Amino acid sequence: MKKMIRKATLLLSLIILFSTSLTTIYLDPSTLNQFSEGKSVTTPCGGPSNTDSITILPPGPVTLPADQSRIFTATLKDSDGNTLGGSPDWSVSDGSINPQGGGDAIYYPNSVGNHTVWACAADAVASIQVIVTIGATQSIELIGNKNNLTADETIEFLVMERDSRGNTAPLFVPSSGWTIPEGSGLNVLPGFETTTGGFVHQPAVWHPGPIGTFDISVSVDGLQSSWNVNVSRGIGVDLVINIDRTIITSDEIIDLSMSISDVRGNLWPVEGQWSTLAPQAMSWLSNYSGEHTTFDGTLVGNWTVHGEYNGVENGNINMSDEVTIDVRAGRISLVEIEGHDTTMLTGEVLQLTPVATDLDGNIIEDATFNWSVDGASGQESIDENNLTFVPTTKGQHNILAEAGGRPSSIRVQVEWSDPIDLNVTTNDGEWYLTVTTGETLPLHVQGLDVRGEWHTYNPIWEIDANFGSIEESGGDGDYLYRAAGVNWTQLHAFVGENEYTILVFVTPGVLDNIEITVTDRGIQGKSVPFSLRGFDISGNGVAIPVCDVTVTSTAGRTECNDDSWTLHLDNGGEQQVIKATYENANGSGYIDVQPTLLDGQFGSSTQVIAAGALLIALLISVVLIVAYLRVKRLSDEIDEDEEYDEEEEEPLSEEPFTPEVTITQNTPLPMMGNSPPMGMNMPAPPPSIMPRTNIGKKRMAPTPPPPSFMFGTGIASNSSSPQPVPGVFVRSESKYGWEDPSHQVTPPGYGWEQIGSTSVGIAAKPNAIEEQNANPPAIEQPKEIDEEKNESPLSNALSMFPDITTEKEKEIDIEEKDLTPTGEESEQENEKEESKDDLENTIIEATESSDNLVWDDDLQNESDESEDGSDWDSWDDEWGGDEENEDKMEEQNEEVGEELEEEIEEEVEDSATLGPRTEDGTVLKALPGTKEGESGWYFDSNGKPSLWEFREVGWERIK
Repeated sequence: MKKMIRKATLLLSLIILFSTSLTTIYLDPSTLNQFSEGKSVTTPCGGPSNTDSITILPPGPVTLPADQSRIFTATLKDSDGNTLGGSPDWSVSDGSINPQGGGDAIYYPNSVGNHTVWACAADAVASIQVIVTIGATQSIELIGNKNNLTADETIEFLVMERDSRGNTAPLFVPSSGWTIPEGSGLNVLPGFETTTGGFVHQPAVWHPGPIGTFDISVSVDGLQSSWNVNVSRGIGVDLVINIDRTIITSDEIIDLSMSISDVRGNLWPVEGQWSTLAPQAMSWLSNYSGEHTTFDGTLVGNWTVHGEYNGVENGNINMSDEVTIDVRAGRISLVEIEGHDTTMLTGEVLQLTPVATDLDGNIIEDATFNWSVDGASGQESIDENNLTFVPTTKGQHNILAEAGGRPSSIRVQVEWSDPIDLNVTTNDGEWYLTVTTGETLPLHVQGLDVRGEWHTYNPIWEIDANFGSIEESGGDGDYLYRAAGVNWTQLHAFVGENEYTILVFVTPGVLDNIEITVTDRGIQGKSVPFSLRGFDISGNGVAIPVCDVTVTSTAGRTECNDDSWTLHLDNGGEQQVIKATYENANGSGYIDVQPTLLDGQFGSSTQVIAAGALLIALLISVVLIVAYLRVKRLSDEIDEDEEYDEEEEEPLSEEPFTPEVTITQNTPLPMMGNSPPMGMNMPAPPPSIMPRTNIGKKRMAPTPPPPSFMFGTGIASNSSSPQPVPGVFVRSESKYGWEDPSHQVTPPGYGWEQIGSTSVGIAAKPNAIEEQNANPPAIEQPKEIDEEKNESPLSNALSMFPDITTEKEKEIDIEEKDLTPTGEESEQENEKEESKDDLENTIIEATESSDNLVWDDDLQNESDESEDGSDWDSWDDEWGGDEENEDKMEEQNEEVGEELEEEIEEEVEDSATLGPRTEDGTVLKALPGTKEGESGWYFDSNGKPSLWEFREVGWERIK
């Protein structure tokens, strides 16, 4: 039974939905997850098959603007009220809906009205009502009921708004939003609600005015629309007689015309009938019908002229109009007044004698004259009873006399009488006159005339040219004094024969401009001084704080010390600009900078060329010296090898063995117990039964230290080359091969030496007999110390480069010193430890007493060396006699050197890019005007300005 009721309810719902749907398009499961536009729903639908009910949120009715969207959520439930998963099928009667999954769908309305949204799953259907209103106004349209109309008609206007969907609706616009032609009217009425709940918009009614073509426009929130109208005249409603004036003399003729008027006052001529109320005046009309007529006044009196019209212009309706003309008796044709073009002073009296005549020249005795004055003195200056004119104000006066409609006039020029006193003040009435030089002071001149009245005067001025000028400012008595100079000055004013003196105090002006004094030419890389001076607008000097002036230049940096400016000519070129600014004053100067090589960083072009030539010469000398030393070294090795071969045949010397110790400056103690460098082919140590030999006879010079620019801040090399600049840190990686000081440690029994810092050759301790005969080591001050003190700049430069011969000597020295012969291990183990302790103590004492000491051992019997050396063939062949190994080692060293150079260049470039640094590695901040990584001014660690330049060896502080 319940199932039957459900089916009946469902069937009824479907009937209702079909009746309200707008289209007959049915929804099928293939339309899921797509837009559904203008469709109804039919079951069964997709979704869970056990769906019994659907709830749509938000519930209807829902109000939604047409240009917006709304998300609806459908909840599916089975017959037990359990919520089901899945999505229903959606459909709308208007617009479109996009399923989003999970029961959600977005509805996009289209047209305004009441629309339905359906959700369907299996046999369950749910719907809600959506009231779609018009969206945001995108445009407006002004619509009128006509374009052409007469002045008697009206136009009804309606403003329509349109949204983004194309929906339109009436829009009320108040009268302030309308623009109508002048002379017309607009009646705007708001809408009203009906009793049924509706709303009625009333149209705006426009009443035309003048005839013609006009545009009527309306504006709402920046949106505008207009309507064009053409207004023609309406039906005539009144007859009008046009006349210039209604009062004439008997000698005058006046024109009259007839026109008809519509309701808006628009006139157009018509031809009607003319007449007069008095029969005797009919002859005074020139025409009795037509558009125009004239009236000739003959007799004195008031005469009425009448006009009538009946025609198509007014719908054949009788219309009339009349006008009354006042005719004055005895028209005077001529009036004469004595005193024309008279010049007089204020306070004087001019007697007026008027004479009136007719056309024949006869005087009219009883003529009445009306007097008037066109001038500054006004009507009060005329005494009509006594016929006199007494002016009170300077200027031109026109005296007018009128009798019987005939005017006459004379022109009188009035000048001020000489003043008794003269006062000069500012426009504000200030008596104390002061002005800043270069500025203007408005002056107002007043004088006391003989009548005891104060009024303006225009005197003649005289002033010293060094203290400015004075000129009129427009009105009477108004002048402008343009001040110059400084101090009290006198202004002389002349009025008539009187002279008046006015005192004005001129004060110095404010700073107006800055003058830059600099030489015309300069050379790039040098600096030139320049000076600044301040002036006011009149050219008077004004004191300024010189070092507070902001100075910039395209030529380079500027700096001020002790009120003196210096321009560093960093950039070359003609007409380099120097600009100075202080407060509101500016100034500029120009200088031609002669360009030099390398931007003048190293002096003039001549100095750069000379330095370059010297550098090339030094490089050539270095190459020659290196080549010479290499050849000499090879020659010495050949001689020593021959000498060594001869000595091998001699018997071994019985002289006691003395270890050789070479100590250089800052010599660290040799490290014991370390293995040889990694990667080096090492033979097994010689057997303990091998007799002692005096290996290490040839003493090779240690390898020179790397150049000073490879060390960081605070690291000093043991060469005589220039020390590194503070603030620049260049990392030096260990890439020296088997000569790397960081890896060359001395293993026990092998005699490895710290190449580059300390060279120590250690042999096994001699036996008891040799110890008794052994001489103590002699400490000698090496000659290298004296030589270093007297080294030339060339030697300092050469010490920057590694010596190939020195590297060869190191290799040979290592070979010889590493061959430490041993005796029986049980007898000499303790002797080695004692010898080692004694040697370390000796090295420490020698280091404290001298920076660079050499321990020389006594030469032992050459026969012992020869005998022992013959048993070490494999050792010599591997380390010293294999030329191929030497070549490979040289190639490796060259590759390592190239990599090291590239590493150093990269570090130097990074340092140049970042800028100068402090000793702790902090990069200094550039001052305004200096680009980071370029030479210029930087804040030091104390926050004070410091000048830095990047040179070949790195950053260097100039000041």
